[in-house]
Amino acid sequence: MTARIKQRDDTALRDAKARHNISDLIARHVKLRKRGVQMVGLCPFHADRTPSFEVSDTKGVYHCFGCGAAGDHVSFLMEKEGMTFRQAYEALTGDNFPEVPPEEQVRRREADAADVARRVELARSIWKGAGPLAGSIGERYVRARGIRVPLPGSIRFARTPRWYDHDTGRVGPDHPAVVCALQNGAGAVVGVQCIFLRPDGRAKYDRPPRNGKKVRAKLSFGTVAGSAIRLGPITDDIIVCEGPEDGWTLMQELPGRSVWVACGTAMMPRMEMPPGVRSITLAGDNGHAGQLAVINARTAYAAQGLGVSEIFPEPPFKDWNDQLQRIS
Repeated sequence: MTARIKQRDDTALRDAKARHNISDLIARHVKLRKRGVQMVGLCPFHADRTPSFEVSDTKGVYHCFGCGAAGDHVSFLMEKEGMTFRQAYEALTGDNFPEVPPEEQVRRREADAADVARRVELARSIWKGAGPLAGSIGERYVRARGIRVPLPGSIRFARTPRWYDHDTGRVGPDHPAVVCALQNGAGAVVGVQCIFLRPDGRAKYDRPPRNGKKVRAKLSFGTVAGSAIRLGPITDDIIVCEGPEDGWTLMQELPGRSVWVACGTAMMPRMEMPPGVRSITLAGDNGHAGQLAVINARTAYAAQGLGVSEIFPEPPFKDWNDQLQRIS
């Protein structure tokens, strides 16, 4: 009898979460705006200055790329509104929140899937249009970062736009960029991370800030979560770090080890590891964000049954490439 009651409650909760937009719960505390297939805003769990809090109605989850807070409808009501699990359950299965009709749920899932497919196709077109890194100004940037060894075929060079307007079809002007392939757990290219460069290739792209906002030199296209820049093959133990320059440094300094790179600290815990990987070495950055990323990644990979160890640069260096160049 107890098992049947639990199964009934679990089914009711799952159905209730499907009927409610998680953004409707969160919007009572956070001003959200649309960004691609997600919604973003300032994180309600830490002193956020730039929008790092991402919400997905299709998946019914939230995640903060700053502090690592993550969860679903229930966890948000418990952690932000102080409800017990039972109170959150009753709020969701009752009439506390507006419901999304089933046909609207289907429409949104289809729209999100179409948007993801379009973004992946854009990333693949950038990747197919890129050429060899060797002999390009992209290689000049790599060498300027102290990297002497040849880089693998997952790193290319292209002249490609920094922005695309999918509604109007307009695109920005071409800029030189180091293009890094993002592969999912099955090895398919599902995205790219572009490191945009100055015209001479000796440093990353920059320009005076507009509206007080710093211009980003690194931009990702396609699917980022779960993917990795593979600088080496699938091996028993993979070294995981958070940025391409650190990855190139570790590849050079630890020959024979396979290094994979996430698109930022928040993505370190979210890589899809293929069969054959048995352990992870987390190569974190110094500082709060780097240490938090390692903590979150250690928990995530240990839960998958993987062995986990960690290494950090020597103080006072911020990251592995700074240590290589002796920049403190």
